[in-house]
Amino acid sequence: MHFLSEEFVSEWANSSDPFGSSISGLIVTKIENGPAGKISLTIKIHDGVIEEAYLGSGRGRDLELTLSYDLASSLFLHEADPASEYMKGNLKMSGDMKLWLQILPLWRERATGSPMSELAGRVTF
Repeated sequence: MHFLSEEFVSEWANSSDPFGSSISGLIVTKIENGPAGKISLTIKIHDGVIEEAYLGSGRGRDLELTLSYDLASSLFLHEADPASEYMKGNLKMSGDMKLWLQILPLWRERATGSPMSELAGRVTF
């Protein structure tokens, strides 16, 4: 399956671990310079669980992230640290800073301290 395809997004959302019980919000991620151009991915999290994930730009977002396709791939493969990329300006954030500060440490811990998911072995880029 291809990275960031509808099939990928569905499987990723269903296999993701909870983010933490207090995290809730609508996050739109804009991924630029991909093979199909610009992609938007919307994730709705409620009480730490992904309730919905789909390609497209959701309305009423709490948080918007912008990054390149190459960086999105590297983050998915645990080859990059989201906090470092944010500090370098390669990962941009706008919106609810409190939500961002809840998500970033969890994302960083997963990206730098845990093994990749089995989904990574079935994805093409």
